[in-house]
Amino acid sequence: MPEKNHYLEAKRYVDNARKILTNHAGKHGEFYTDPKYVKMACNTAYTGVLVALDGTFQLRKKGQRSDVIKYRKAIGEKNKSILTYFNSAYNTLHLLCGYDGDLYVDNSQNGLKLADKIIEWSRPFSEKATY
Repeated sequence: MPEKNHYLEAKRYVDNARKILTNHAGKHGEFYTDPKYVKMACNTAYTGVLVALDGTFQLRKKGQRSDVIKYRKAIGEKNKSILTYFNSAYNTLHLLCGYDGDLYVDNSQNGLKLADKIIEWSRPFSEKATY
C-alpha cells in the first residue's frame, strides 16, 4: 500500500463530510432533516482531525482506538490554543453532532471549521509523517 500524507488524508475526510451534509442530510432552513447523515458526516470530520493529529504525534498504532486523553496531553504540550480548538471539535463533532445527531446546521458547520483549523495547524508536521 502506498504511503499517504496525513494532511491530505485528513482534508479528504473533511471534504467527504461536507459532501455528506450537502448531498444527504436534507437541509431545511437552519436545520438538517436526517440525523443519520449528520452523525455520519460529523464522525467522518472528527476522524479527519484524528488522522491529522496522528501525523503530528504518532500516538496511535494501526488498529488501536484513539484515546482523547493522550491527544489532549500531546496537543497541550505543543500548543494550548490548538488544544482549545480540539476540545471544541471533540464536543461539537464527536459528541453533539456525531453521537447525538444534533440537526442545527450552524453546529455542524462550526465543527467543520474547527476541524479545518486543527488540520491546517498540523500540516507542517503531517506532511513529514506518513503511514
